[in-house]
Amino acid sequence: MGHPPLEFSDCYLDSPDFRERLKCYEQELERTNRFIKDVIKDGNSLIGAMRSYSSAVQKFSQTLQSFQFDFTGDTLTDDEINIAESFKEFAELLSEVENERMMMVQNASDLLIKPLENFRKEQIGLTKVCFILLLPHHG
Repeated sequence: MGHPPLEFSDCYLDSPDFRERLKCYEQELERTNRFIKDVIKDGNSLIGAMRSYSSAVQKFSQTLQSFQFDFTGDTLTDDEINIAESFKEFAELLSEVENERMMMVQNASDLLIKPLENFRKEQIGLTKVCFILLLPHHG
């Protein structure tokens, strides 16, 4: 969707057409600002949920790692040995997956959410100021 260009020289004329074009830009800016806020809010919510999930998986992994059969007699049965080894292998796999997931979550925060927050504050805020300056008596 395109908008008609805003000409700086038109702000002196303060024509109804200029005000309408300016209004279109302001509405688009507000829509974009709301969208970015929603992306940031939902992204932070997802990142928080993923961190909680990952913490639960890591705790489960530690529980599996620490499991040991109590046995009577001299040794564990072959089945007990296989089960204990399977728990440990599965726990290691879970731990590796969660370590990778947490790197991905940190990257999402560092490379998506934080830059979006900065863009919204710096660029959109600056643009709003420019609109105000273009038409000082615009209400």
